[in-house]
Amino acid sequence: MELQQLRLFLAAAESESFTRGAERAFVSQPALSASISKLETEMGVKLFTRNKRNVVLTPAGRMLFKRAKIIVGECSKAKDELRLHDVQRILRLGVINTLPIAQVERLIEQYRRENPSLTLSVIDASGPEIERLEREDRIDLALTLLPEQPSNNRVFVHAKELFRESYVVAMAPDHHLSRSPLVSLEDIAKEPFIARSHCEHRRIIQTLLKSYGIRLNVTYVTNQDDRALALVAAGVGIAIVPEGYSSPGIVTCPLKEMQDHRAIGFEWGPSESEEEITRFVEFASTARWK
Repeated sequence: MELQQLRLFLAAAESESFTRGAERAFVSQPALSASISKLETEMGVKLFTRNKRNVVLTPAGRMLFKRAKIIVGECSKAKDELRLHDVQRILRLGVINTLPIAQVERLIEQYRRENPSLTLSVIDASGPEIERLEREDRIDLALTLLPEQPSNNRVFVHAKELFRESYVVAMAPDHHLSRSPLVSLEDIAKEPFIARSHCEHRRIIQTLLKSYGIRLNVTYVTNQDDRALALVAAGVGIAIVPEGYSSPGIVTCPLKEMQDHRAIGFEWGPSESEEEITRFVEFASTARWK
């Protein structure tokens, strides 16, 4: 029994015709008939009942039909897998630059270790830059801040939330507010303040301050979180940061008036790397993020 014999047998059985089966299998009708006759002789059974209008499977033919579909299907799968064996696996990931690097590096290191054949390319970017990278087809997947409300204008069509976190006040361990269970806007109004100009909730925080008639004593503005945290640890000022930020040199306290949270997760659009994206998202969803 040869694989080609089974393919021709299936073509005839599914078409209920040697003529149509031959056309489907791109062989001549005499060649298909000869192949099936040889298969019947080899098996010692009749596989088809032939009449003027069509051909019908015998009980033995129906039994072989079930097995032949499995055999031919598995051979096709094996062929596809071998064809893709030497194809380089690539996943391009955009990561929002306000996510603590410790969380990102742990995820990347673990995934690369478990997928040594994958090339995982990572780009740090702001929220608007991530959307531009997606529009320009420079990333397959984004680990980013998820919008509170879906928008038809976004380039992403799929999303998977990983965790939510609030915003807190960061300060040096010896700061006079460091032991407070809760800090208010009035408490921080006169304190030297380190402003994170790239903070996604900057406008929300500014609106909140305006509603309470409070102006912060901004002494340093930076778009780099490592600098902001270093300045806080050095006692230069305090800052409002996502609660996931941590450093040996700082402590954090909840901000009484701040009720907003930020949602972090994956967004992606239609892609030829759908299988790689799904695998990575499922892996990341099992990680401990908080």
